[in-house]
Amino acid sequence: MENTLKLDMTEEEARARDAEMDRMLVAMRQANEHIARRQEEIKRLQEETRRIIAAIKERTRVGAII
Repeated sequence: MENTLKLDMTEEEARARDAEMDRMLVAMRQANEHIARRQEEIKRLQEETRRIIAAIKERTRVGAII
């Protein structure tokens, strides 16, 4: 018995497969854009957190001196 794989498909099947691949590419691009936006938000929040921690440390240091 021969192990062969036939990939014969109709033109309609090929068009449907192309359309599905296009939809998947669009979804992947949208996911990548969403991830990039989230990463920017995370970066912004990390910076804000660092500023808050620095302010708390400064107040604690100043309070300890007084």
